[in-house]
Amino acid sequence: MCCTLGFSQSINFDQLGKEKWLRYNGGVAANAVYYDGTANRQALTYYLTGSLNFNIAGVYNIPLSFTYSNQEFDFPNPFNFNRLSLHPSYKWATAHLGDVSMTFSPYTLAGHQFSGAGFDLNPEGKFQISGMYGRFLKATEYNEEQPQALTAYKRMGYGVKTAYDFDFMKLGVILFKANDEENSLENPFPLELGISPKDNAVLSFESEFRIFEKASIHVEYAISGVTEDTRLTEDVASAGLLSFLIKENISTQYYNALNASFDYPAGNGTLGVGYERIDPDYKTLGAYYFNNDLENITVNASQSIFENKLNLSVNAGLQRDNLDKAKSSNQQRIVSSVNANYTASDRLGFNASYSNFQSYTNIRDQFDYINQVGAYDNVDTLNYRQISQNANLGVNFLLKKTETKQHSTNLNLVYQNSTNEQEGETIEGGENSFYNGMAGYTLGYPKQALNISLAGNVSYNTVAEDNNMTLGPTLSIGKQFFDKQLRTSFSSSYNTAFTNGEQQNNVYNFRLGSNYTLYKKHNLNMNFLMLFRNSDLNTSRDLTITFGYSYAFDNFKINFERGRRAINEREPRNRENTLSFRYRNVSYNGTITELNEQLTNVSGSSQFEDIPQFKKDELKILLAIVKEQKREEKYKENALVFLKELYAYGDFQAIYDDALYNIIMSIKDDMTKIDMALEKLFVVKKLEADKHHLNGKAIEDYSDRDKALAVKYKALIKERGTRLEKLVGHRWMETQFAEYTTKEDVVNPSGFLKEFKEANALKGFEIFEKSEGNVQKLEYFLENEIIDFYYKKSLNLVNPDLFELKYINKQ
Repeated sequence: MCCTLGFSQSINFDQLGKEKWLRYNGGVAANAVYYDGTANRQALTYYLTGSLNFNIAGVYNIPLSFTYSNQEFDFPNPFNFNRLSLHPSYKWATAHLGDVSMTFSPYTLAGHQFSGAGFDLNPEGKFQISGMYGRFLKATEYNEEQPQALTAYKRMGYGVKTAYDFDFMKLGVILFKANDEENSLENPFPLELGISPKDNAVLSFESEFRIFEKASIHVEYAISGVTEDTRLTEDVASAGLLSFLIKENISTQYYNALNASFDYPAGNGTLGVGYERIDPDYKTLGAYYFNNDLENITVNASQSIFENKLNLSVNAGLQRDNLDKAKSSNQQRIVSSVNANYTASDRLGFNASYSNFQSYTNIRDQFDYINQVGAYDNVDTLNYRQISQNANLGVNFLLKKTETKQHSTNLNLVYQNSTNEQEGETIEGGENSFYNGMAGYTLGYPKQALNISLAGNVSYNTVAEDNNMTLGPTLSIGKQFFDKQLRTSFSSSYNTAFTNGEQQNNVYNFRLGSNYTLYKKHNLNMNFLMLFRNSDLNTSRDLTITFGYSYAFDNFKINFERGRRAINEREPRNRENTLSFRYRNVSYNGTITELNEQLTNVSGSSQFEDIPQFKKDELKILLAIVKEQKREEKYKENALVFLKELYAYGDFQAIYDDALYNIIMSIKDDMTKIDMALEKLFVVKKLEADKHHLNGKAIEDYSDRDKALAVKYKALIKERGTRLEKLVGHRWMETQFAEYTTKEDVVNPSGFLKEFKEANALKGFEIFEKSEGNVQKLEYFLENEIIDFYYKKSLNLVNPDLFELKYINKQ
């Protein structure tokens, strides 16, 4: 055991006494939502979440988390929605136990939850390895009384991912295997369910080349073998590449996927090109769903000019399907967008964007081919094109700012247009336009922690021959009490809708919110929403009350430092003419005059030239205090304090890297959960819009009742779009963070992470110094800043028109 410990981790036992022997931190949260209204949802729902992490002697980490909700489903299902997971870690080794999820790559194992165990080994060397084994689906029998319930075989799987980083390139291999147990279902089920036991194996090769010192090329090629029904006995004509892993028969098929990208930091920005090709029907049992039959070509570029006052980004993409020419129609999509942000001054800022989305569908009607006489008959007669344009302009202006009062205003304009063309001409009712304008004014009283905002919103859209307008004001007030421990807010808005000049309805809503923090550990929040709808046909109201409580705990400690220090302070040295002490393997000895010269020389060496100026000023004062000392004991004591502070910034670099790495890893875990929540929120609105009575219905066919519902339907479409923008923005951030897998990525960063690290090092050091070495405060600062930094970057780069679902099967 000692040999194993000594080989895997070198421990300085003297340092162990300086660390807290036991730390733990975590939190629990409970949320409840009461609803009374017209929507089809539960009257009361509640959510319980919790996390706990133990740290032993600064070496071991043992995290634990759980979630629970009363949102039960009306029928059995093969998935676990309430789960318990454990993620213990030891330096560069992390284990995943319980109900967990892991991601190897998009084409192999991609976030599918399983019950079992996994591990990640990321030593400081060049070799990395991850592995997992567990149950992906539990056996769920068919229920005649609930035919809509999901039926599934028990599905088991395992996988391994390895990578080795050479000096000039990185190579990796991924193997994933999953199969259904044929005998896990005992009860018969209808054939029309289309359920069969499957067997799947995926082999993927990854490589990353670094060229020109800055540029990088990433390539992944994956091959997936799938046996759709392992019960079939007829053999396949010839064995496939993965025949040693899967049970092949006549239903076995092989599919390929290729993804390549090139990224190059250019000037104060980046340039990138990407290519992706996925075979029709490509699938892996390690993902909940998969987009296939597509070829993507993307180009993106960003640049900061005029001393970083103007940020520009351009994105363009081309996508097509029907790669094997087996479909009766071809679709091609072109997406292009331009984003610009200009900071004219500390008070005035502009942001603008424009995107153009074009979709081409060429229908291959078999009757046209049969009846075609000439080579050029029927050309373009069934070609269909859809064009969507989006433009946005925002202006923010700080009118006046003093210690007691602040005035600011903002303006936002949005234009959207959609045109449907057939045979090169706009079809009847095929052009829709949407205009939105919002102007707001905010009055703030910083000393009173009071903000008052008044805004007006106008939306106007044309659909075929009809035009619709919605307008109304919004008032919001925010106030903080008890030294900002209690935060309260109130808002109210009124909207009225018109169709072809005739008023359709009125909507009022009132919102009250409060958030109270007690002893920095307990947090209580309560929100109240009351909404009234009035129209010629009906009157309704919705009431939603949300209550939440959370508690955070940390820093139980057993600290033997005080005792050790008392022992070390015994029997101080006394030398009459000379002093001698040692710090950081450097010996200092001589008379006080000689020591003063030694300390002056070491502080002026090139090793410490990067120390921030505010720290240099502090060091000058400390050195002056040292030189004032005449007694040997006091001199040595102050000299050690000076040397400790002199080396503090260099020490902080390692602490800064550790804190930034911990925050990135923590955010990556949270982003997976948030991503699922954002997708669910979007899908809920998408399904609600798809199932709406007016979905797909032509304007000219609207009845009087339909016209009354039109405003609500348009608001639903708008909310669906908003949730989509948040989803794809978050996904962009997630892809950026996914690139940071090892400590080396933080120690020697590139791209956006390098920009963030350099920009926040000085401020982070100030916070670390002022908090007397509190790492938690440093991590709290970094967490807030890095999320804000990447979110602002995503606003310039994200394209809402390109997205795909991850967790919900679109079929």
